[in-house]
Amino acid sequence: MNNNIIYKLVFVCCLLVAMSCGKDSDFLDVNEDPNRSASAEPGPIFTSVITGYSTNRVIDLGPAVSTAGQMWSGGGSLGAGVFTNPERYNFSVFTTGNTWRTYYRDIQKDLKLAIRNAETAGLTNAIAQCEIFSALTYWSVSMLWEDVPYTEAVDVDFSGPEIRSLNPSFDAQQTVLMGVLDILDQAIARIEVGVPTSITTNDLIYGGDMEKWRKFAKSLKLRTLFTLVDADPSISDQIGALVAEGDMIGANSETAEFPFFATPGNRNPFWETLNSFAGAQNFFYFASEAMVESLKRNADPRLNTYFQPYPAGSPDEIVGAPAGVQNIGFNPWVLSTAPPGTNGVSELVRPNSSDVLFSFAEQALLEAEAMARGFAAGGLAEADVRMRAGIEASMQNAGVSAADIESYMEQLPGLAGLSEADAVNAIAEQQWVDQIIRPLEGWSTWRRHEYPALTVPDGAATTELLRRLPYPPDELAANTNAKTDPPLDQKMWFDK
Repeated sequence: MNNNIIYKLVFVCCLLVAMSCGKDSDFLDVNEDPNRSASAEPGPIFTSVITGYSTNRVIDLGPAVSTAGQMWSGGGSLGAGVFTNPERYNFSVFTTGNTWRTYYRDIQKDLKLAIRNAETAGLTNAIAQCEIFSALTYWSVSMLWEDVPYTEAVDVDFSGPEIRSLNPSFDAQQTVLMGVLDILDQAIARIEVGVPTSITTNDLIYGGDMEKWRKFAKSLKLRTLFTLVDADPSISDQIGALVAEGDMIGANSETAEFPFFATPGNRNPFWETLNSFAGAQNFFYFASEAMVESLKRNADPRLNTYFQPYPAGSPDEIVGAPAGVQNIGFNPWVLSTAPPGTNGVSELVRPNSSDVLFSFAEQALLEAEAMARGFAAGGLAEADVRMRAGIEASMQNAGVSAADIESYMEQLPGLAGLSEADAVNAIAEQQWVDQIIRPLEGWSTWRRHEYPALTVPDGAATTELLRRLPYPPDELAANTNAKTDPPLDQKMWFDK
């Protein structure tokens, strides 16, 4: 049998086994988690929380949402046909179930415990760190499913301990997102820079630097306000005020990211899977036609760092795979993956690739959007400055050379010569391109702007483009207050 086919079959089996781990029908139960007692220190609990969140994003949720959002491609027959399913909006119950359990049972429940123990110990900054991560998780779960448990979610009686609400109601997305803002405001007000009450050693994101945590929280607030503004235009005033206030993520050195390391047991799990079953070569995730055409249209040098030739291929031109097509001709371009021992920045997927939670590039591009849309002062001229700062940061992160960045900027049209609509589209495309390896943010950005134009995948389970994931069947069966699944192509409340 051809070695490539063997690799593919083994990799598929590995993914199915990995995604089935931890399957449990009682998502919010705390009694079956003997590894964490009610008297545990908040630090180790926090490490477990952030590790679970990023691991799920990188290996479980990421590939499915990235292919469905047409940032990557499953490659049709080239990827053994298996990875075309999410591209066609057919999602594994393990993907949805594992993600739901991660967000509620393994994150929100554990954060409740960590906050309770931090309160007992008087660790005010530690409470804020946990609250900020709780807000990020609620934003994430709502971007996947829209209406989700919030006001009744993880109602824990720690004297037992037991869950008081075993059948939590599903709150409207507006309620959840406004709740995210409330949590972030509460955490920001709580932060005391210079006071030794933070989680430090167990904080793998900022090491207890509360000035950076405050900036991260304010940047998350800006992202959430943008999520709300199309459905509630009155939010625009809050966006303008926040941009004017500043004190958000302001440099690549302040990016919020969960680190992976080039040591066994600590490597990026997506890279590790490729390394274990295909010698760190990527036979499975291909360049998407939508992303390749966007980069080509703009003569973007990230094209050559995002994608690399299929192993043993020798192509003349980068070509992307059409969405959902099962039987396609030989497409030699795959998502850029580092060989073993490579830890630079010239590949998207490396053993030490971090999971970026919020980048300076995202911050600068959101500020550019605020100015271009008239929410913040500066107009298109200042929006152009902020957009270019975001592009430069993104290209630096992608390993583009300084000379190529300079050449790109020289030929990039200025926003001041465009209409507001065209300027916003130009910024939106830069946001989407930057978020190629950040699937939930990239998909959410595309749903806000619907730019660049995507086409419904061949063989899709819907007649329109994807707008949501299906609820996990186990949750629908176990929770008497669970909502029924809307059509997958039905827009969410925020998506106007």
